Amino acid sequence: MSYHLRKNSNSFLNLADDVITHILSKLPVESLQRFKIVCKRWCSTIKDPKFIKSQIDESSSNINHQKILLISSKIAPSPCLEYNMLAFNIGSTYASSLSINSQVVSLQPPSFFMSQDVSYPSVSSCNGLLCMVYSFKIFLWNPVIGKYKIVDKPDHYVLKRVNCYESALYGFAYDSVTDDYKIAATFVIKAKNSRYIVGIYSVNSESWKKIRTIPAGYRLFDQNPVSLDGTINMMATRNDGSAFDKFAIISLLVSDEKFVVTPVPLQYCGNHMKLSNFANHLYLSVFVEMDFLVCSLEKEGEWWTWTNVMKIPTLGSLIGIGNHNCYLDDIICLKENGNILWRKTDGGFLEYNVQNEEVTEFTLNQIPPTTDVSILFTESFASLKVPWD
Repeated sequence: MSYHLRKNSNSFLNLADDVITHILSKLPVESLQRFKIVCKRWCSTIKDPKFIKSQIDESSSNINHQKILLISSKIAPSPCLEYNMLAFNIGSTYASSLSINSQVVSLQPPSFFMSQDVSYPSVSSCNGLLCMVYSFKIFLWNPVIGKYKIVDKPDHYVLKRVNCYESALYGFAYDSVTDDYKIAATFVIKAKNSRYIVGIYSVNSESWKKIRTIPAGYRLFDQNPVSLDGTINMMATRNDGSAFDKFAIISLLVSDEKFVVTPVPLQYCGNHMKLSNFANHLYLSVFVEMDFLVCSLEKEGEWWTWTNVMKIPTLGSLIGIGNHNCYLDDIICLKENGNILWRKTDGGFLEYNVQNEEVTEFTLNQIPPTTDVSILFTESFASLKVPWD
């Protein structure tokens, strides 16, 4: 074979590899698991850190690839039989196609995920990794590869007075500047006076440190923080006198460890305000009187800007918002067809058809009605720079 033929042949093979890699990066993890056994080259490609990052970027921006994690509690006897323990069932299914016929895949958390504690776990998701805080334990877990990492609780000497607080909020985000995963713990020392202590944990250094606290005069919502694009975002109210009557999004930029405040425009302020992350976008959902708004935000530099608002006048009356029949818990996502999906307080689900202005309620027979937590996450092969436990 001549030099030119060999050169053209090699170029074709390289092009084919690039095309195959591009196609693979757009597939969900279930498909990639199967394709790893096709050939050594494909297996090597799928395990490559650059490919894993590309696959995370593709899946995170595609609502069809995002799954909903469903956590429900159960009572289990303790090994010594002296008292009962609280354990959890964890299942997952695709969020965008969630319906009464959805198949729920059971996940097996680390065996220590049970306790006498009767509270429910705090769960955050980033790049396919789950940060779970429960019963004085913090651990990172990738359900796809079945590995976890136990994180030390904040040291009292690092975060003084951390042993005396009313509650705590935990956020989890990826710092692309240092290629590090970070956990932010916000301890509510006194909610009434807006007093907080904030610590941040670096997975790479496996250590906590105290950072600047929440801007003065703001009171945080008791909601799980939402991670996106290197930020950990929390809803808050501003105290301008006798009442908390102004709202804002407080964002922690994990790379430089500083807080940025984005005010919520007055026309978007109302009841049942909730921050969520659907398909790699930050959304605020809110009821303003009987109208339901979904506001999309985009990050410009350090601040979020308001880019799109969906207004649905009929939704409030259809589902009973504004009276004693209000039974919504968390908005889960905007589905690809534009419909809105909620979780109900009784463990069921509700889907609003925007085009037909109809509401459908359903339950999943494969999960108990006592679903305590639901959170969106994207499956991936993401790992840590430090050893797993």
